[in-house]
Amino acid sequence: MGHLRKCTLEDLHYVSENMREMDKLEAIYQTNQDAETAIKLSYLASKNVMAICGDEDNPIGVCGVTRNGCIYMVSTDELFQNKKYRIQLIRKGRIWVDELMKSYTILYNVVYAENEAAMKWLESLGFKFIEYHKEYGVHKKPFYQFMRIA
Repeated sequence: MGHLRKCTLEDLHYVSENMREMDKLEAIYQTNQDAETAIKLSYLASKNVMAICGDEDNPIGVCGVTRNGCIYMVSTDELFQNKKYRIQLIRKGRIWVDELMKSYTILYNVVYAENEAAMKWLESLGFKFIEYHKEYGVHKKPFYQFMRIA
Protein backbone atom coordinates (compact mmCIF):
# COMPACT_ATOMS: atom_id res chain seq x y z
CA MET A 1 0.00 0.00 0.00
CA GLY A 2 1.81 3.03 -1.21
CA HIS A 3 -0.67 5.59 0.07
CA LEU A 4 -4.24 6.76 0.56
CA ARG A 5 -5.75 9.35 -1.77
CA LYS A 6 -9.17 10.65 -2.72
CA CYS A 7 -11.13 7.89 -4.46
CA THR A 8 -12.15 8.39 -8.08
CA LEU A 9 -15.03 6.67 -9.87
CA GLU A 10 -12.41 4.68 -11.81
CA ASP A 11 -10.91 3.45 -8.52
CA LEU A 12 -14.34 2.49 -7.23
CA HIS A 13 -15.18 0.64 -10.44
CA TYR A 14 -11.90 -1.29 -10.44
CA VAL A 15 -12.11 -2.32 -6.79
CA SER A 16 -15.79 -3.27 -7.01
CA GLU A 17 -15.05 -5.55 -9.98
CA ASN A 18 -11.97 -7.12 -8.32
CA MET A 19 -13.14 -7.31 -4.70
CA ARG A 20 -11.95 -10.09 -2.37
CA GLU A 21 -14.45 -12.95 -2.17
CA MET A 22 -14.82 -12.44 1.60
CA ASP A 23 -15.67 -8.76 1.07
CA LYS A 24 -18.24 -9.72 -1.57
CA LEU A 25 -19.89 -12.20 0.80
CA GLU A 26 -19.90 -9.68 3.62
CA ALA A 27 -21.55 -7.04 1.41
CA ILE A 28 -24.23 -9.47 0.23
CA TYR A 29 -24.96 -10.79 3.74
CA GLN A 30 -25.03 -7.32 5.26
CA THR A 31 -27.08 -5.47 2.63
CA ASN A 32 -28.93 -8.19 0.67
CA GLN A 33 -27.61 -6.56 -2.52
CA ASP A 34 -24.89 -7.63 -4.91
CA ALA A 35 -21.47 -6.47 -3.75
CA GLU A 36 -20.90 -3.96 -6.56
CA THR A 37 -24.20 -2.21 -5.86
CA ALA A 38 -23.54 -2.18 -2.10
CA ILE A 39 -20.12 -0.53 -2.41
CA LYS A 40 -21.38 2.00 -4.95
CA LEU A 41 -24.25 2.97 -2.65
CA SER A 42 -21.78 3.31 0.23
CA TYR A 43 -19.65 5.57 -1.94
CA LEU A 44 -22.65 7.78 -2.71
CA ALA A 45 -23.63 7.97 0.97
CA SER A 46 -20.12 8.84 2.12
CA LYS A 47 -18.65 12.10 3.27
CA ASN A 48 -15.09 10.87 2.89
CA VAL A 49 -13.92 8.11 0.49
CA MET A 50 -10.29 7.16 -0.01
CA ALA A 51 -8.58 4.84 -2.46
CA ILE A 52 -6.02 2.50 -0.96
CA CYS A 53 -3.26 2.46 -3.56
CA GLY A 54 -0.34 0.22 -4.37
CA ASP A 55 3.17 1.41 -5.07
CA GLU A 56 2.25 2.32 -8.66
CA ASP A 57 -0.86 4.30 -7.57
CA ASN A 58 -3.08 1.38 -8.61
CA PRO A 59 -6.27 1.00 -6.54
CA ILE A 60 -6.22 -2.05 -4.27
CA GLY A 61 -8.98 -0.99 -1.90
CA VAL A 62 -11.57 1.62 -1.00
CA CYS A 63 -12.36 2.91 2.47
CA GLY A 64 -14.86 5.49 3.54
CA VAL A 65 -17.15 6.88 6.18
CA THR A 66 -20.74 8.06 5.83
CA ARG A 67 -22.02 11.32 7.25
CA ASN A 68 -23.29 9.55 10.38
CA GLY A 69 -20.00 7.72 11.08
CA CYS A 70 -20.52 4.34 9.44
CA ILE A 71 -17.01 3.28 8.37
CA TYR A 72 -16.17 0.63 5.78
CA MET A 73 -13.35 -0.87 3.73
CA VAL A 74 -13.23 -3.34 0.86
CA SER A 75 -10.19 -4.48 -1.06
CA THR A 76 -8.77 -6.61 -3.80
CA ASP A 77 -6.77 -9.74 -2.95
CA GLU A 78 -3.57 -7.81 -3.65
CA LEU A 79 -3.88 -5.80 -0.45
CA PHE A 80 -3.87 -8.81 1.88
CA GLN A 81 -1.51 -11.00 -0.17
CA ASN A 82 1.37 -8.53 0.11
CA LYS A 83 2.95 -8.38 3.60
CA LYS A 84 4.30 -4.86 3.03
CA TYR A 85 0.82 -3.63 2.10
CA ARG A 86 -0.73 -5.29 5.18
CA ILE A 87 1.76 -3.54 7.47
CA GLN A 88 1.23 -0.19 5.74
CA LEU A 89 -2.55 -0.67 5.92
CA ILE A 90 -2.32 -0.83 9.70
CA ARG A 91 0.01 2.16 10.00
CA LYS A 92 -1.69 4.45 7.49
CA GLY A 93 -5.15 3.20 8.39
CA ARG A 94 -4.57 4.15 12.01
CA ILE A 95 -3.52 7.68 10.99
CA TRP A 96 -6.64 8.00 8.78
CA VAL A 97 -8.99 6.80 11.52
CA ASP A 98 -7.32 9.05 14.12
CA GLU A 99 -7.94 12.00 11.77
CA LEU A 100 -11.58 10.95 11.31
CA MET A 101 -12.03 10.87 15.08
CA LYS A 102 -11.43 14.64 15.12
CA SER A 103 -14.68 15.07 13.14
CA TYR A 104 -16.80 12.19 14.50
CA THR A 105 -17.72 11.25 18.06
CA ILE A 106 -18.27 7.64 17.00
CA LEU A 107 -17.30 5.40 14.08
CA TYR A 108 -19.16 2.10 13.75
CA ASN A 109 -20.40 -0.73 11.52
CA VAL A 110 -20.74 -4.50 11.52
CA VAL A 111 -18.30 -7.10 10.20
CA TYR A 112 -18.99 -10.65 9.04
CA ALA A 113 -17.73 -12.96 11.80
CA GLU A 114 -15.79 -15.10 9.30
CA ASN A 115 -13.91 -12.11 7.84
CA GLU A 116 -10.89 -12.63 10.09
CA ALA A 117 -8.55 -10.34 8.12
CA ALA A 118 -10.97 -7.43 8.49
CA MET A 119 -11.48 -8.12 12.19
CA LYS A 120 -7.72 -8.11 12.86
CA TRP A 121 -7.38 -4.85 10.93
CA LEU A 122 -10.24 -3.25 12.89
CA GLU A 123 -8.68 -4.26 16.21
CA SER A 124 -5.36 -2.76 15.13
CA LEU A 125 -7.16 0.53 14.43
CA GLY A 126 -8.57 0.70 17.95
CA PHE A 127 -12.10 -0.53 17.26
CA LYS A 128 -13.93 -2.60 19.89
CA PHE A 129 -16.33 -5.42 19.14
CA ILE A 130 -19.34 -4.68 21.26
CA GLU A 131 -22.01 -7.18 20.26
CA TYR A 132 -22.24 -10.53 18.50
CA HIS A 133 -25.27 -11.12 16.27
CA LYS A 134 -25.66 -14.85 15.62
CA GLU A 135 -28.23 -14.30 12.84
CA TYR A 136 -27.79 -10.86 11.30
CA GLY A 137 -29.86 -9.63 8.37
CA VAL A 138 -31.95 -11.46 5.80
CA HIS A 139 -29.31 -14.16 5.30
CA LYS A 140 -29.06 -14.76 9.07
CA LYS A 141 -25.26 -14.83 9.12
CA PRO A 142 -23.03 -14.12 12.14
CA PHE A 143 -21.79 -10.54 12.44
CA TYR A 144 -20.03 -8.47 15.08
CA GLN A 145 -21.00 -4.89 15.75
CA PHE A 146 -17.94 -2.69 16.29
CA MET A 147 -17.25 0.92 17.21
CA ARG A 148 -14.65 3.42 18.22
CA ILE A 149 -15.63 6.37 20.38
CA ALA A 150 -13.71 9.67 20.47
